[in-house]
Amino acid sequence: MNPVASIEIGTNSIRMLIAEKDISENTLKPILRKRVITRLGKNFNKKEARIIEPNPMSKSISVLRDFFDIARQFDVPSPIVVATGVVREAHNRNNFIALIDKKLGHTVKVITGKEESRLTCKGVLSSLTHRAKPVLIFDCGGGSTEFIWTNSEYEKSISIKLGAVILTDDYLITDPPKDEEINEIINQIDSIFKVKLEYIKKLCKETFSLVGTGGAIISVAAIIHGVRETEFDEKLNGLIIKRKDIELLFTKIKRMPEKERLNLTGLEPGREDIVLAGTIMVMKIMDYFEKDEIMISYSDLLEGILL
Repeated sequence: MNPVASIEIGTNSIRMLIAEKDISENTLKPILRKRVITRLGKNFNKKEARIIEPNPMSKSISVLRDFFDIARQFDVPSPIVVATGVVREAHNRNNFIALIDKKLGHTVKVITGKEESRLTCKGVLSSLTHRAKPVLIFDCGGGSTEFIWTNSEYEKSISIKLGAVILTDDYLITDPPKDEEINEIINQIDSIFKVKLEYIKKLCKETFSLVGTGGAIISVAAIIHGVRETEFDEKLNGLIIKRKDIELLFTKIKRMPEKERLNLTGLEPGREDIVLAGTIMVMKIMDYFEKDEIMISYSDLLEGILL
């Protein structure tokens, strides 16, 4: 068993997986997961600037330094590092990547939405114990959401520029938000889904399972089932959540101030402002694809990078 590590620099957080890899079986045994919220996507769309601001950039450098130190303690001197979400869209992404190289001496690969979809699919499928029918996987992050339809023969994917951080920054101004702010999010999601997801929906005519991964759905599932962050690894993979339970959660938190949301078991501090937008995204995905339940996958891009 060889120790390996992967890191994703995302819109809302930087995440690391350290695992033991059985090369002959091509399987992973997770040893450690770390996640720190850095909010690289903060104010990304404000005034159409589309830049990563200095403070989250500086925090990200610090987090990466800590992650590299931890990886070395597990005999992984060079984790595989990829950047997704707003990093691939930012006008100053090259400056950010160069800064990481200069300060930490480490190369970062900015991956396309298509590559992110492929690796996420690989990671998710590694965690599913049985799969007799086609699967539609969605990975709802802070700055983008990937959709991957796959059966035993091929897969098709698309990445759309909708995520919990971007939607929150663009539409949720007051705390708690007004009805018109929530309606604006819903209308924006509906209009983009109608244009961008028609092709994927046409593939979903036969019976299929809907599988969700990413920060938004993980938060929703953890809150609904009361799963604490320390229990995510052992309890989230394969968990089922129902549309009616998500709607009950939405009704509960839309009138709840952000500080009050921190009392919800399963909600990671730092996500209290974006959990509402994430919940709306999950509901609208279920509505668009006419599904009343989702299977959760805690395994995702980080596993896919290593397999």
